[in-house]
Order: sequence, then C-alpha cells, then structure tokens
Amino acid sequence: MESKFRVIGEVIVLLAVVQLVAGQYGTCDYTYTYASGQTSFIQSPNFPNYYTPGTNCRYTVNAPVGHTLYVQCYDMYLPSSTGCYYDKLKLSRTGDPLLADAQIRCGTTTFNVETSYNKLVVALLGSTSTTGGRFKCQITALKIACDCGRRKTPTIVGGYPTQANEFPMMAALVNKNTKALFCGASIVTDRFVLTAGHCLIDTRITDVLVLVGDQNTKTGTDTPYSNVYPAGAFFVHPNYDKQAKTNDIAMVQTISTIVFNPGVGRVCLPFRYATSSFDGVRLSALGWGTIDFGAPQSDELLQTTLNGVPSSTCSTQLTRTILPSQLCTFAAGNDTCQMDSGGPLYYTDPNSQLVYDIGVVGFGVACASRFPSVNARVASYLDWIKTTTAYTFCET
Repeated sequence: MESKFRVIGEVIVLLAVVQLVAGQYGTCDYTYTYASGQTSFIQSPNFPNYYTPGTNCRYTVNAPVGHTLYVQCYDMYLPSSTGCYYDKLKLSRTGDPLLADAQIRCGTTTFNVETSYNKLVVALLGSTSTTGGRFKCQITALKIACDCGRRKTPTIVGGYPTQANEFPMMAALVNKNTKALFCGASIVTDRFVLTAGHCLIDTRITDVLVLVGDQNTKTGTDTPYSNVYPAGAFFVHPNYDKQAKTNDIAMVQTISTIVFNPGVGRVCLPFRYATSSFDGVRLSALGWGTIDFGAPQSDELLQTTLNGVPSSTCSTQLTRTILPSQLCTFAAGNDTCQMDSGGPLYYTDPNSQLVYDIGVVGFGVACASRFPSVNARVASYLDWIKTTTAYTFCET
C-alpha cells in the first residue's frame, strides 16, 4: 500500500513535468470550457494563412462530466512526411496534457474522432524544416445518454484477479494514518462513493482517503489511473441499526471532484431493476479483503461470482428475518471476507454490458462457510441516494 501513497510525490513530479512541457508552447497554450451541446473551433495561428515554421501550440478542451467531444478536422494542410516526422497534430482522446497516448496526423487527409471522456488535448508541433501549414477543427460537446457502468471486459475467497481497471467504478476506503484499506466502495457520482454504514462508525472523516483507479496496491505500476481523494463528509443512512445490521449503507463525499478517465468512472444504479429479486442470478463481488478469515489481505483486487439466494431460504438458514432491503448471496467455496465490507455486488447486463451496483457487502458467518452472506439491496435506497447526492441520474 505504501507505493500508492507515493502518488502524492508522483503528482508533484508530474506537475513539474507538465509545467516544463507547457513551456514549449509559450503563449500558444489555450484552454477552452464548453457547455453541453456547444460547437466551436480550434485552428492554427494566422488561419487561414499558414503558421510560421517551428510553431508549437496546445489546445485543451473541457466539456461537462457525462459528455464527450466530437472532433471534425476538416481543413488539413500540414506538410506530409514519413511517420509525420516533421509537422504534425497530436490528439489525446483521453485528455492527457503530455499527449503520451496521442494519435498523430499530418498531410491533407481530413478526419473525425471522438474523445473517450470529457477532455481533449490537441497539439500542433511544427518543424523549422518546412514552410508551415494550417488546420481547423470543429468540436462539439455531446451529452452521453448514460455515462455509467463501463467495463473493460464483458465478462475474496476463491476469487481471481481482475484486469487493471477492468472495473473503473471500484473504489476503496483507506486509513490515511495506517495506509490500510479497510472497506470497499463504488463510485456513484464524481463526488460520492457508496459503501456500508458500519465502515464509517467510529471513523474520523479526516482519517479517510478514497482510493480509485487501482488494481494491485503494492506495485504502483499496474495502472496510471490510481489516485486518492480526501473524504469531506460521511452520510450514513439515518435508519442504520448497528445491532440489527439493517440499513447498512452509507456514502462518502470527497473534498474534490473525482476525475473520470479510462480507469475511473461511475457505476450504474439499478433503477431498471428496482423490482428484481436476483434470486439465482450470478453477481460479481470485488474486494481487497482477506483471502480467508483471519488471513492477510489481498494486494490485488479480486473478484468472485456469487448467486442471489431467495430471502425465505436465507432467513431459514440464518435463523433471522431477511428484510426486502437486504440481498443474500452464496456460492460454495467462494465468498467475500474481512475488509470486503462496503464493496459491491455487480450485475453486468448481458445486452448492454453495463455494470450495475446491486448490493453493498454487509455481513456473513466467517468466510466461505455453509451460510449465505447478507448485503444491502441498493434498489431499496435509490431515493435516499438521489436526495443525498443531489445528482441527476440517468435512470436507464
């Protein structure tokens, strides 16, 4: 876990690199903020005349969260060279200011691209060995129908590792002092993560960080999207009963906005599954919890498949009443375990491949025992989530 808290130092180094890179653009470094549906343009200096040889410019375009940017570069007159060695346009569809993942274009071929998320970075890199050129691109901010639940692939005790950033909505709560992950969570908006109520009892807000975009907490090299955000507020469900273990659901609000990117995004909430029981349905449980009861925690984010269990069966086996707001799960030899609390039960829609947060991991009898585990049923708390976050969800 220590490597993840080198993130702060790495961010400082990154900022220094960004400042150094920014210096190469001088006064030709522009930032634009688009409103939803807005269409505007970026173009080379002196357009429609040619820019001066050796010109370097950078254009950063931001759209609101939940939008992409559609780019139509319809006026392209850049000198052509093998591999675009001389003059070139570099476009980062993920909004990387360093353009490490950029597409490269040159010559006179026009093109259209769409960003992955709500940020675009374009750089014009001119050579002193050419006569200059020109370009013009039209850019439109497009609202995504429902920006949630994306997963890299359509596809804990007895669990197996996830791919790095396979579940961009997965998060964890971290103790800032001990650097230990103590509960799982899911990103539901760019300021809120969903977790269990018991995760926040006797916990100070100032001690909690929200970890996002991670997979292996030890390497620090498996993904570039790992980041931590200090917690700013706790919202435990007002009817949470610690003794009865009911209404065991809560949210953590971060002080700053969680930046969405290829490795970080929000989960879909189950509005369309509000009346679904999920009895017998296969659900994915994820976490960095212990690999068995009393065993060490996993460095890697693990996933396992559990089946929904009817409430009547669960009540009988546990000799306790299971409420409609609770969801039981079981799979022989597989289970969530210690420190997986607050983590998700994800259902992947077989048609859209979108990931929905169906349950919040609550409690069980040891780990991978012969008894079902009990989780908070997210669909029972949708009104509370909407009211608490004041967020407009797409109820798809």
